[in-house]
Amino acid sequence: MTVPPDAPTPGAADARPHPPGSQREWRDAATALIAALDQRGLTAKAWGYGAVLAVNPHGEPAPDNPLGQVMSPGLRQEIRCRPHGPDGALWWHWVWTGPTRKSEPELEPLCPLWDTEHAADRIQRVLALTETSDR
Repeated sequence: MTVPPDAPTPGAADARPHPPGSQREWRDAATALIAALDQRGLTAKAWGYGAVLAVNPHGEPAPDNPLGQVMSPGLRQEIRCRPHGPDGALWWHWVWTGPTRKSEPELEPLCPLWDTEHAADRIQRVLALTETSDR
């Protein structure tokens, strides 16, 4: 059998930006996280490979506010599954914008992949709306 010279070497690191482990592993964790966020009144969906997008629907601009629809991003947070620590265990990471428009997003460890309740609690706090008082 002839192997093309540009064929990837078996076992070589894949340069695509996705977490190690099986797609099923992070997909199962994402499904659990989405369900936990739903129980907290947030909406969420799988957002590409190894990511979840959480939204507080109460932070969305009113449908009859065209300026708000264009200008307001609402209350949203992307969370990505990536390896963390010396053992490379999969964790959820916060995704924050980089310092410039051309920068890659910055990732901050949130919690281990299967610590679903802790992740959902922290995401809920970040996306919370609080009422202010005139007092």
